[in-house]
Amino acid sequence: MMENESLFPNPKWLDYLVGLVKRDPDRLKDLGIADFRLAIKVEFEDGSNKIFGLVLDGYDVDSQGEISGIDSFKPEATLSGSFDAFKEMFDNIVENRGADKFHTLNTLSLAEFPLRISSDDPIGRDKFYRYAETLQVIFDSLGLEAAKSG
Repeated sequence: MMENESLFPNPKWLDYLVGLVKRDPDRLKDLGIADFRLAIKVEFEDGSNKIFGLVLDGYDVDSQGEISGIDSFKPEATLSGSFDAFKEMFDNIVENRGADKFHTLNTLSLAEFPLRISSDDPIGRDKFYRYAETLQVIFDSLGLEAAKSG
């Protein structure tokens, strides 16, 4: 199980989630192919942030880990929010073995609070919601791992 307090949001947390998904690749195949680059921006109270890159390519998913900047990664969309919002989401996923209806990526981002989706291109924003179920499977893999280990 991912130790939220010690792993999120260090540079390896997204690698860990992607590794969990790759153990059961059929879960993503059931959702169809995807072609999407997502930046995940975790904002801290002191004004600093960490940015992580996730790439969906066909039936595959890859972590780019922590990236030095959004411009170098060239995401189609960016999911941004406070550390506390992301931590609450992950804690909920672990506790419920998957996000409850109040803690899905869709629910948390649709009203632009507590998470926000931004994109320079409307198609990038559209792709976030088009692939939201695939992204949720990736994030919910944390809850499935928790169920297996305890």
